[in-house]
Amino acid sequence: MNKFTFTFVVGIDISSKTSVISILKPGGEAYGKKLTITNNLAGFKKLHKILDDINYKFCVKPNIFMESTGLYHILLYNYFSKCGFNCYVINPIKTKNFAKQSIRKVKTDKVDSLRIAQLSQSPTFVADSSYDENFFVLKKLCREYSSLVSQRSDYKKKLTSSLNIVFPKFHTIFSDPYSEIPMSLLLKYPTYDSFLKASKTQIIQTMTSTISHSIEWAEKKYNQILEAANEAKEMNITLTSLSVEIITWINIIKTLSNACEELTQSIIKLHKQIPKLERNVGLLCTHPEVGFISAVSFLSEIGDINNFKNPKKIVAFVGLDSSVSQSGDFTSTHNKLSKRGSSFARKILFNLAIASIKTRRNGDPANPILLEYYKKLCLRKPKKVAICAVMHKLINHFFAILREQEPFELRLPEVHEKLYKQNILKPVI
Repeated sequence: MNKFTFTFVVGIDISSKTSVISILKPGGEAYGKKLTITNNLAGFKKLHKILDDINYKFCVKPNIFMESTGLYHILLYNYFSKCGFNCYVINPIKTKNFAKQSIRKVKTDKVDSLRIAQLSQSPTFVADSSYDENFFVLKKLCREYSSLVSQRSDYKKKLTSSLNIVFPKFHTIFSDPYSEIPMSLLLKYPTYDSFLKASKTQIIQTMTSTISHSIEWAEKKYNQILEAANEAKEMNITLTSLSVEIITWINIIKTLSNACEELTQSIIKLHKQIPKLERNVGLLCTHPEVGFISAVSFLSEIGDINNFKNPKKIVAFVGLDSSVSQSGDFTSTHNKLSKRGSSFARKILFNLAIASIKTRRNGDPANPILLEYYKKLCLRKPKKVAICAVMHKLINHFFAILREQEPFELRLPEVHEKLYKQNILKPVI
């Protein structure tokens, strides 16, 4: 039995500036007219007064329900939850499916608020897990970090493209063309022409003052750059006006790198304030190819691991479950992923899956178990399907790590079978 069926419920449809309110009595009868409030303190106090009147007349505090809107529902949720009201955030998929029960296709803010309230009183409704402010902020920081890293990669590609025209072969001289020394050199000498005009002493001093390196190393790099500059000069490249573009790209890359570093420090500080999260992040980092940012980003997306009874729940939550189409004797064999959950969580898992099946420079596999599993699947399945299966395996591993609260241990299937048999045959005293 739904515990909200016989109590006052408040359905709120939230937009950027205003919110529409529908209040239902126990049993589903409307209480008063629909109300529109502004999403500011004055609007919140207006609704607060109405809810206090209900509490005074009927000796019951209404339960507040709102649809998840990304950001707009946060202020309203925080205000009323801190005022002592029970607030619940509903997944938009649930309200959308509930609306399909109506024959007429009507979508307005008033109708949406009423449907949210009716859904909360329906017999099959189950309240979602409560909103956690720290997890929300952490999730937002992790997504912003990922966005900045992606933008930085785009500008690095632009810088490389410009260098290929103005100063060919420069980016091949250093193992990391975006490290401190090449960036400092390009800020002072963005083209081969400016490099040739500078003295050897100035260039070597720029390299050694940026990062402590030996004079021999700096002279070796200088000779390589000089060779590339002379080659560019012989090719009669005259696009020196692109030097402004190169300097602009470098400044943007440095700014984004500094912003990423600041976000990383904020993420480290915040994740320590959430109970058990620091330990869970550390446990996930014991899995091959899982770094701090990947671990904390994934955990911020799924929230409290106790909300999931088994790995399949997480698979469905992130949208990696297959859609099902069956009618009568027909069963579709071309089913796509539902992709209903967090696209950012799927991106994390995809990157980790790719990293897990790669081979390192020395020839050793990053994760021999998953690589072997992937190769076997590729013999009978498309590569994309095999990668998706590896993502499922990663979820199973992560769930087991967090459930058992033990570090990951890489075991061959034969070792697993042996340990399983030993546990089965263990005498019971």
